[in-house]
Amino acid sequence: MLSLGSVVACSAAAEPALLVGEIEVIHHETQPMVVDLCFELSEPDPDRAILVTAVDLDDPGVVSARLSPLDGDPECVRVRGLEPGVEHELELQLGDVERHGVSFTTLAPLPGYLDSFAVSSADASAASDDYRLFDLSVLFSDEPLGVFAVDNQGVTRWYLGGPPMSAGLPALWTGLSLRDNGEILLLRDDAALIVDELGIEQLRIEADTLGVPGFHHDILELPNGNFVALSFSFRDIDYGPEGVLPVAGDRIVEFTPAGELVWSWDSFDHLDTNRRVEDFWGTFVIVNPATGVEHHDWTHANGLVYEPSRDELLVSLRHQDWVLALDRESGQIRWRLGPEGDFSLSAGSWFWHQHSPQWQADGSLLLYDNGIGDPALPIEQARSRAVRYVLDTASMTATQAWEDDAAPFLSTVAGDADRTSDGTMLALDSLIAVDPLDPLAGAYMRIRELDPSASPMQVWSLTGPVGRFAYRAVPINRLVGAASDPR
Repeated sequence: MLSLGSVVACSAAAEPALLVGEIEVIHHETQPMVVDLCFELSEPDPDRAILVTAVDLDDPGVVSARLSPLDGDPECVRVRGLEPGVEHELELQLGDVERHGVSFTTLAPLPGYLDSFAVSSADASAASDDYRLFDLSVLFSDEPLGVFAVDNQGVTRWYLGGPPMSAGLPALWTGLSLRDNGEILLLRDDAALIVDELGIEQLRIEADTLGVPGFHHDILELPNGNFVALSFSFRDIDYGPEGVLPVAGDRIVEFTPAGELVWSWDSFDHLDTNRRVEDFWGTFVIVNPATGVEHHDWTHANGLVYEPSRDELLVSLRHQDWVLALDRESGQIRWRLGPEGDFSLSAGSWFWHQHSPQWQADGSLLLYDNGIGDPALPIEQARSRAVRYVLDTASMTATQAWEDDAAPFLSTVAGDADRTSDGTMLALDSLIAVDPLDPLAGAYMRIRELDPSASPMQVWSLTGPVGRFAYRAVPINRLVGAASDPR
């Protein structure tokens, strides 16, 4: 629903005036941080030759873009990044010299909104101009806060929040990515969602409509327009002397925007169920929604990557300490990266309970190494890091090429590592443990920006409130709602 704001008188303009009548301020009840300024021009501008923009006189972080009107609609400028619930003084600029003042008060913030985060910067000029898009949840709560996009000053420029439809892990916002048209693709409440900048769902595909028991952790969009997401698979496995145990594996599903399942891959069909890490018997359990039975968490997939040149999917399996490369056509495993996998390690050390593999432009693989789960290393000595490997699939050797240089810390769950548009690294430490033996007490999230060529590498960091958790943080070079440059 839209609401109209008050309009102030326009300032004097050069002759002939481009503006006809008054400026209409349109508020969006589902997104108070976005406002549209709509108006009529005295002469048509079909080639969009006239410069039209809006400037916030008190906040240089506010951005604007001219919208393309439909036939018969007025001209509008969309203003993004406004602080909600406060008065704003803007200046609408038409052409080279014509300016008009506009005053309005933005609508109240959505529940769970935070206006800013604590930021520190060793060298502000070295920090990327990218926004940081991340989810934020409250520990031990079924009402996660939402999704934030903040600038490099830590100021919130876009926020989407609201209560979940379900409790537990499905309530988390996961798999965040910004689409080319400015919409957000993500998972929540066991549904694949595309949400626009106003918080309005443009697509919703429920997992049960595909016949799968929920979605979790990650979703991506293929070049053919289909989606690939992580789901679960449940089987009873006979472990001999241990008896028959309920086991949860992972299923990867490809489906169309119309909700048609077209391809799937099941870990039980390709991996040895006798390869189990300590977490198989740990606190992680997966409940089969069809039966209510708790299952041992055998594979725990947490990340997907698609490489179109090889028609290849990477899947990260936390409870195997492996990243698998899958042939998408046949579903066969091409290789397993990690301890006891198909590669020998020529330099550096392996990762443990990893997240967020990402191919780099030079062909190397960046990922977040949580560092826990190494049976030879006491938990007190474990440390987390962002790390990059060079893979030689001819000789089947892996070489650690880079790791971050942070002081030792431990992020026990989740984590992310990505390349910014400026070439630096953005690392999310999802849940830093103050006490490794009690990983939830006083835990907090942190986002670090690293310059691999600097010493120390950290050039920027954001720290979240104690008791808050983030699953993913990605750099985006435009605010939510803005389309990518087709060039």
